[in-house]
Amino acid sequence: MRLQFKYLSIVAASVVLIGCGGGGGSSAPASGNSGTPISSNPDSTSGGSSGGSNNTEDEGTTTSSKTITITKDNQVESLGKDSIHVTVNIGNKPKSLYVLLSNYDKNHNAYPTITHNAKVISVQENKRLMSTPLVKQAKILHAPAYIQKFNSKLQTFIQRNETNDYQEKQIAVTPKSNKSVGDSETFYMDESSNGATTRATLKKVVSNVPTDFGNKTLNVWVSDDSFGTGCGKSRCVTQTMVDELADNFLKVGSDNDIYDWVTNIFGEEWGSEASSKDSYLIGSNDEITILLTDIGNDNSPSGGIVGYFHAKDNYKQSNESGSNERIMFYADAVMFANTDNGDFWQKEMYSTLAHEFQHMIHFYQKTVLLDASDDTWINEMLSETTEDLVATKIHHTGPRGVVDTDGSAGNSGNTKGRYPLFNENNTLSLTAWYNSLADYSKVNAFGTFLTRNYGGAKVLHDIVHNNKEHEDAIMDAIHKYPGAENKTFDDLLTEWGIAVMLSDNDNLAQDLPTYNTGDFTEDTYNQSTYDLGSINFFNYDPQPNIKTSAGTVQAQGNYYYKVDENLTGTVTIDLTLNGTTEATLIAK
Repeated sequence: MRLQFKYLSIVAASVVLIGCGGGGGSSAPASGNSGTPISSNPDSTSGGSSGGSNNTEDEGTTTSSKTITITKDNQVESLGKDSIHVTVNIGNKPKSLYVLLSNYDKNHNAYPTITHNAKVISVQENKRLMSTPLVKQAKILHAPAYIQKFNSKLQTFIQRNETNDYQEKQIAVTPKSNKSVGDSETFYMDESSNGATTRATLKKVVSNVPTDFGNKTLNVWVSDDSFGTGCGKSRCVTQTMVDELADNFLKVGSDNDIYDWVTNIFGEEWGSEASSKDSYLIGSNDEITILLTDIGNDNSPSGGIVGYFHAKDNYKQSNESGSNERIMFYADAVMFANTDNGDFWQKEMYSTLAHEFQHMIHFYQKTVLLDASDDTWINEMLSETTEDLVATKIHHTGPRGVVDTDGSAGNSGNTKGRYPLFNENNTLSLTAWYNSLADYSKVNAFGTFLTRNYGGAKVLHDIVHNNKEHEDAIMDAIHKYPGAENKTFDDLLTEWGIAVMLSDNDNLAQDLPTYNTGDFTEDTYNQSTYDLGSINFFNYDPQPNIKTSAGTVQAQGNYYYKVDENLTGTVTIDLTLNGTTEATLIAK
């Protein structure tokens, strides 16, 4: 089923108010509710509204009044950013009412208060703890924190040549490895040559495969303690596994492997321009290396770091003594060799290679060529969303945790994929990064929102291929989307929250942000077509964490608040905000 992307035209209403809420606090994740609890009047009203708006003075506070009449199946209304008294006329058709709070402040948490005349919902607040189904889930991480730090701060390591104008005319080429299957070599695992090493043997060479960027060669190495029957690990890599890994990453033909699908979006992984930008970077020889090894030497077959890209290897050893002077990935051999759950871990490894390939390309295209860098959360968002784009191509459940042939949002009670953990932690600051599983889940959810509402794979390409940094890199890409020229990052934060709350509807009006169309959305970009499956966050276990009392709205985060379900008549809501937190009413 071919579906078109929707143009979002949510416009925030302009309400000039005086803020009374708090503005202090740190941007670290809150462990629970620290705001003012909800209070309510059990007496309900029905019928007419106050009509128009007025301001009332109360101890120096300005409160604006607003009347909203619900006329649509799914209705979204901006309430403003400060103190406001809202009268909601629902009528006789029962509706559930929610308030989305989006804190636009980059550095401070917000502490709103909310009161209303709907009944009190005495439900114990959800804590940021993993539920029983999630505790049993595999803990899938990517690069260790110190590697993410190295990769994200590379501009501090790069020493630009004063003679770039001349060096750009040179073509620096690293000699071909000329290695053969069966050759052994020692690989450095750390940034220093004095750190850990592993002895590995070359198990597969795929030579001179034609691509859009010339002929490429893939070399797959396996640590000696991780290969063959009776290896020293709890799971052992076989030659068949190596062959399948290589075949999924690079093979003859077009638009049929991870190399083609990812470079189609982001571009080439390395080229001769690198060494002309920085004399400490290695040249290009059109080779990619995958090293299968027990990452962290933890011997774990079902959790931990699946793989990573470490840019130290892109440098010459004269600058980084622990460099292997290769364009390469590290992949966990023990998890890859785990067949306890069929081919899940093999598919997860293929997905991880796509994730890490984005990081590899990102370093070259953004950091080296454009002399810019993105925050870790943006870089990880791009990689997480890449996994979503290739999931159906590698026949994996992917971040959605839904079988690859099913374009719908799947069945209720789903505990797979990234989104159960996102649901439990959906109030986290989007832009803060602590390298936790919850961080991966939130940026995945935001990235899949962008691709489903702002042009698919193209928006990811455009984020990488501009010289902007931080949120500006995202907005530069969004502004290229028709009709979104005046969007702000604040707009995206609120739209994202709305899309989450409305994801249980697969037939929304064209002006509403959506995750769920009921089927695949076909996204054709350059030479490839990517199938974007529908997402309904309410199909996961646990469901989205929707609060029933006011609490902390983290810096650049969303807070989901439930007024009540099955309401009729008239409901009044009073909010005290802080001038930087947008309140949005959602009726469904």
